Amino acid sequence: LRVPSQLHDIKSAYQKIVKDHLVSGEEPPEQVDIAKTLGITPQRLSTAIRATGSLVSVDAPVISPGSGSYKGSAAGGDGGNSQELLILDTLKCAEPKPEDQVEISFLRQCLENAMASELTPFERDVLRLRLGLDSGTGKTVREIVEICGGGVTMSDVRSAERRAFKKLRSPTSVHTHNLLAYLDLAGADITFR
Repeated sequence: LRVPSQLHDIKSAYQKIVKDHLVSGEEPPEQVDIAKTLGITPQRLSTAIRATGSLVSVDAPVISPGSGSYKGSAAGGDGGNSQELLILDTLKCAEPKPEDQVEISFLRQCLENAMASELTPFERDVLRLRLGLDSGTGKTVREIVEICGGGVTMSDVRSAERRAFKKLRSPTSVHTHNLLAYLDLAGADITFR
């Protein structure tokens, strides 16, 4: 990574000012005051300090067996255990893993196929709204009745939902084996009613 030399010069001047104050036994000035002394903005100084800092590799060990911070003895072994915790091992991502996204995509496609071939349009719509398959947030039975403009009752929505689940759980359904395979992967308890 190439950092402009001006930023290195700013950092060097900053470090010299701080070092001179520490050597003379004085408290180092604030970054704002040092930035004024150097004739730059405080933001430019903080950028120079941050950009010229040393880089850390994600493959660098957080704790390595040879370091002083490593606890434990080599008793019972030759001490050659190269198990070390890397920075990469500690990083987390809030996003689902790509393989999980693919799995969810396949499950969604399987569910779409099952719903298209086994359910009536009304039952499909009720399930989509109740489970939030399109919007991501499920609706209550009352909200579905309001969406339908009062053309259906709450019991109609509940019975359509029950029928849809019963059809999708049916062992005679064409797509049941595909849906059950996903439940097996998830470790769910499968029972037919």
